[in-house]
Amino acid sequence: MIHLLNKLATAETPQEDQQSEDGMDTITGAPSRKIALVDGMVLVQQMTKKPATIVTVKDLSECFNDRLMFLTPDDDEIILVFDTYEDDSLKSATRDKRKQGRASVQYQVRDETTIKHIPMSRFLSHDKTKTDLTNYLVAKTLEYNSTSHKLIITSSAGHTKSNKDLLFQDNNHEEADTLLIYQAVLASQRYPPDAQMIFSPQTQMS
Repeated sequence: MIHLLNKLATAETPQEDQQSEDGMDTITGAPSRKIALVDGMVLVQQMTKKPATIVTVKDLSECFNDRLMFLTPDDDEIILVFDTYEDDSLKSATRDKRKQGRASVQYQVRDETTIKHIPMSRFLSHDKTKTDLTNYLVAKTLEYNSTSHKLIITSSAGHTKSNKDLLFQDNNHEEADTLLIYQAVLASQRYPPDAQMIFSPQTQMS
């Protein structure tokens, strides 16, 4: 995926172009855009060992947003995507096999839901909980960054939203990797053909 994104970012950028300190392309005068591509569930899974400060789901959302901003301080735009969890999909059937008969517990995803003593692996064991959590984190991320200078674009459960006045069509992509490439293509179409796009995939965060 990284190879494809790098190819996309450089497809229309002349090799001799250079970037000035003010973020402008010194040859064409077109603005450059630093765009972070983030797999949201990877970021959630990196929070397996929850800090003691995370008591409720709302605390989790705040920690998630803080980590997201920490990882993308110099980016002009953040594209945050989550896997789509379809009950009748092949991926869902594969996940069911991995459970080996172990029952999953569905949790309510609300601000006040207490998760202090619930391991993240158990909290995320039910697909409905995952779906509800991804939609919740998307809504909270946009809420926390409603006045941010960064453009935040989120995609979950087939719906794409942003913290700016942008409209998007729904999509049927299930895999986050596919969504990242799809959103990167859309990003390249939002700006002038000579704009310099710098994509930084954040899909294996530590």
